[in-house]
Amino acid sequence: MNEILQIPTKVSEFLSTTRKMYINGEWVPSESGKIYESINPANGLILGTIYEGNREDVNKAVKAAKTAFKGSWAKTSPAERARLLNKLADLLEKRADEFAYLETLEYGSPINRTQNASLPSAIAHLRTSASWATKLTGKTIELTNGGNVHAYTKREPLGVCGQITSWNFPILGACWKLGAPLATGNTVVLKPSLQTSMGTLLLGELIQEAGFPNGVVNIVTGPGGEVGNAITTHPDIDKISFTGSTEVGKGIMRNASINLKKITLELGGKSPNIIFADSDLDKAVEGAVKGASFQNQGQSCGAGTRIYVEKSVYNEVVERITVQVKNIKVGNPLNPTTMMGPLVSKQHHERVISYIESARKDGATILTGGNIPKDKELSDGYYLEPTLITNLDENCSAVKEEIFGPVIAVLPFEEIDEVIERANLTDYGLAAGVWTKDISKAHKMIDVIEAGTVWVNGYLLMNDNMPFGGYKQSGFGKELGYEGIEGYTKLKSVVINLD
Repeated sequence: MNEILQIPTKVSEFLSTTRKMYINGEWVPSESGKIYESINPANGLILGTIYEGNREDVNKAVKAAKTAFKGSWAKTSPAERARLLNKLADLLEKRADEFAYLETLEYGSPINRTQNASLPSAIAHLRTSASWATKLTGKTIELTNGGNVHAYTKREPLGVCGQITSWNFPILGACWKLGAPLATGNTVVLKPSLQTSMGTLLLGELIQEAGFPNGVVNIVTGPGGEVGNAITTHPDIDKISFTGSTEVGKGIMRNASINLKKITLELGGKSPNIIFADSDLDKAVEGAVKGASFQNQGQSCGAGTRIYVEKSVYNEVVERITVQVKNIKVGNPLNPTTMMGPLVSKQHHERVISYIESARKDGATILTGGNIPKDKELSDGYYLEPTLITNLDENCSAVKEEIFGPVIAVLPFEEIDEVIERANLTDYGLAAGVWTKDISKAHKMIDVIEAGTVWVNGYLLMNDNMPFGGYKQSGFGKELGYEGIEGYTKLKSVVINLD
């Protein structure tokens, strides 16, 4: 099937009017009346228009969230919170196709991926979060000095959470930012990325339909410099969770320090994927290509973009990876056979190309890719060939800096201690991969690699029950797992004198 799929009527209707913000259970225009354009990266055309918020809109949203937190939401039982999250998951599942098409249109990810990966993952995450709502516990404690006392701890919600998503996982990212805080009894002011706001606004319709009380979830759209700063400096917001670049994360830390907000930062990465000669090379090669996240145009913070290969098998592995990368079909993301769509925006497209040009100047060999596709049907979009480079070292910008595009570097190594040092020679520490049949070697690598997640004989093995978050300048705090839930609670100690 090579035909371009038709956009569902409901999606076209949704895009036909300027989308409003969702504040206190109502759809409202911005206070300024300004709008911004959502651009389809596949053709550079305007997809739709959205109201652009500012500090006044954030103030309204925070006020609504604070009122709900102290009022209607505080009276909602854990079982009811779980029911509402499950209801939201059910509604999302029912309309998953609309969301998949919308994400493909505004972000550029192939329809195969949005239908079969992005939306199922988002739905599953909401259901997993719902399951935690009734499982938060404290514990009783025996005091060291004894006495006739009853001592225990209890977990309570933090309050109003300012949740800021990245543009590379629009729907899944929004669900990540909603699941844990809502399950634990918090309220939310959610800011989607400027480039990919449409899907989150459609999700707002489902939040309203599910029956969440007014003010529990509020969605404010607009630029990070205006809306993001208003959220991260607001005195009535108790926690910030941000997914995005390290530089922006540093600014958020500074803002949050004003009143010591709790923070979770899931930031950049330049993850090593290490292939030893004793690994199953068929699986390792396939895993290296999958781990580069080409199906997401390489726009994934955890992508394994530094591939280290033991020298004795280096040439073979490079040759096999090259063949696989050459076979990645770049095309219109609405074509079911497309394996890689356009990059998210013109600005980002130019940024990724600049890294490839920098690699050329540093003497890199471009084994495949590195160019804009010549297909006339793709000429108006932000397309780029998947790119494989060799003959660079760790000092080159294309190797040490996060490109966030479909570009991987393959580098040889000889000794295990050498590759350990080189793998850790980065400011980032989000994820890493290790391929070996030697379990002792695998455990040695697990112990010494400076990364929040290490995958062995697999890559991008994400799961809602496994915490995910980085070391070093890849951020701190965890998404997912119990740790991700716990991050939206505060612990209270209680000691009752029974005498």
